[in-house]
Amino acid sequence: MTCFLKNKDTIDSFQAFLVEGAKFTDIEEYPIIEKEMVSKTIPFKVMPFFKAITYRGDLSETFIYFYSPDKTFERVRRNPQKYLNFFKRCGGIIGFDFSVHTDMPIIKQKSQLNDNLALTFYYGKKGVPIIPNCRGGSEIINNEYFNALPKKTYVALGVHGFIKLKHQKQEWIWRIGTLIKKLEPKGIIVLGHLPVKIIDIFKNDVDFYFFDTIIDERNKEVKKNVN
Repeated sequence: MTCFLKNKDTIDSFQAFLVEGAKFTDIEEYPIIEKEMVSKTIPFKVMPFFKAITYRGDLSETFIYFYSPDKTFERVRRNPQKYLNFFKRCGGIIGFDFSVHTDMPIIKQKSQLNDNLALTFYYGKKGVPIIPNCRGGSEIINNEYFNALPKKTYVALGVHGFIKLKHQKQEWIWRIGTLIKKLEPKGIIVLGHLPVKIIDIFKNDVDFYFFDTIIDERNKEVKKNVN
């Protein structure tokens, strides 16, 4: 990738620095996440970015995740360098999740996927342990997306609120099956809850590691207080 900078004061409006040193997929030129960037262990704790950024305690064993409305972490996309030292103080990050919905125009899906991969690559290259986020977009673009992710590593999925209806369950059965076939993951970190039916289908193929989202934690607290 060529960065057209005339002098050191020129603004890099395309944020080409995010993918400096990257290799790219053949067609869409998504930056490829390197296997060496991925954490060798599962997270001990997880916390959403919007909560972690104001948390005053120790985050050295906590992975930061971005499965929340885009506006809660849009600031990172605007100024990635500003948050590098913060992420280095954390246990690591789960790859970015700027929204990719199958009813979006394909070009918008690709743009969001590229931003997710570019930001994840940037922090991984800077030494922040990462776990790739594997929630892609429409079926017709996912093969290229999976080509940007390393095989035989831990990967992550955010599923909270996405698997309620019958057709959504079928979509996620296909999605997880494709993920396992393409990436042969060492394990899948799940933020949220998978239906037992889906777990039963794949439990002999991969290990699942479940973590509550912030919404799950709030719901548990409410139930405890009611009881």
